[in-house]
Amino acid sequence: MLRASAVLTLLALGAATSPQAAAACFRNEPGYLWNFDGQIAEKYPVRMTLVFSGDKLDGVYTYRSRLRDIRLRGRIEGGKTVVLDELDDTGRVTARFEGEFATRDPKGRYGDSELACEVIVGRWSKVGSAEQLGVYLATEGSTAGSLKHRYGAIGVRDDEVVHGGAARFWRAVKAGDRATVAAQLRYPIAVTLDGKARRLKGQKDLLPVYDAVFTPKFVAAILDSTPRYMFVRDEGAMLGSGWVWFGADGKVTALNNF
Repeated sequence: MLRASAVLTLLALGAATSPQAAAACFRNEPGYLWNFDGQIAEKYPVRMTLVFSGDKLDGVYTYRSRLRDIRLRGRIEGGKTVVLDELDDTGRVTARFEGEFATRDPKGRYGDSELACEVIVGRWSKVGSAEQLGVYLATEGSTAGSLKHRYGAIGVRDDEVVHGGAARFWRAVKAGDRATVAAQLRYPIAVTLDGKARRLKGQKDLLPVYDAVFTPKFVAAILDSTPRYMFVRDEGAMLGSGWVWFGADGKVTALNNF
């Protein structure tokens, strides 16, 4: 298991032969949060938020298995190389990622499109260690806000209220803890049963139809999403591709299980 404190340095793996051969990543949007999903070593799902201020970067990321913040600080060099220091609670740098903004997506998510800031590829290594693990991160989306206050659009002052509620729901779904899942919903709530919309008035309505709502496919979609650093709009904070939405109190306001 990787340590939760590290340094992220993404060094260029190759230079562009011409401006047309490789697009460069240049963003100056200090009021925007760019979210990335990906993996380290193909087995540690992570989610990251970066703030681009010219050639400077600030950020945070989390392992899905831990759901705890890890601070990032760094820069972009030449529009390709990314350097991100991963800091522990004392501000000490403890590990390093090496890579670049990819011109083409090695996983094919963007087809053959020429990319600029969308995909990061590279390697991770602990400071002082020769071991290196592969890294892949792809842009999931962006929202206005700051690293300390991303859910203002739904009237949240403390982001941990939303993150805490989302984590409780996600972990309960993973554990099959039906009572906790039911308690994390804000009623009445609409669900899809046998292809038809149905409105559940309370926990007693959910529990008898739990398996029909939380089907294996729906559970898999939830667990394949990270309940932290979520996209937000006035409707709420969105888990994954909109499978679940959370309100300002961290409770689930919508389940899209169709």
